Amino acid sequence: MIMHRPARLALIVPMLLLQGCLALTPNGPPSVIETLAAADSALERGDIEQARMGYERALEQSPALVSPHFQLGIIAYGRGDDPAALEHFDAALERDPGHVLATYNLAVVHLQQARSLLDRHERLAPISAGRPDLIRIRQAIGALGRSAAGTRE
Repeated sequence: MIMHRPARLALIVPMLLLQGCLALTPNGPPSVIETLAAADSALERGDIEQARMGYERALEQSPALVSPHFQLGIIAYGRGDDPAALEHFDAALERDPGHVLATYNLAVVHLQQARSLLDRHERLAPISAGRPDLIRIRQAIGALGRSAAGTRE
């Protein structure tokens, strides 16, 4: 069957218009996998702020994920934001109770807080803090905190 020129144009023009529309349509937002990969890459480059924003975007895309919470906990702890670190490590453990690194890092943050509170107690109440049992507790927690955290003091 031979088509006449106007009939062929009638088929070609809509097809060209559809292809043009497809070419102008954006691909959409990056997938959660792409978002996580970009955040991980930023973290590896040392761009902490870009990594933080990426992990937060990943959580907006998929709130049930564990790794963004864990990484945000690491970032928060590195910045000295213990409350945010605790929140993110707890969130990681809510989603995956067996997450070993989140458990460990949560303990490290608590140890750091215990050391700070015991130091404060010693400054506020030196006589009470001088009791032998409290001295031993401070020494034990101090040793644990130094060997576990070692990264921030």
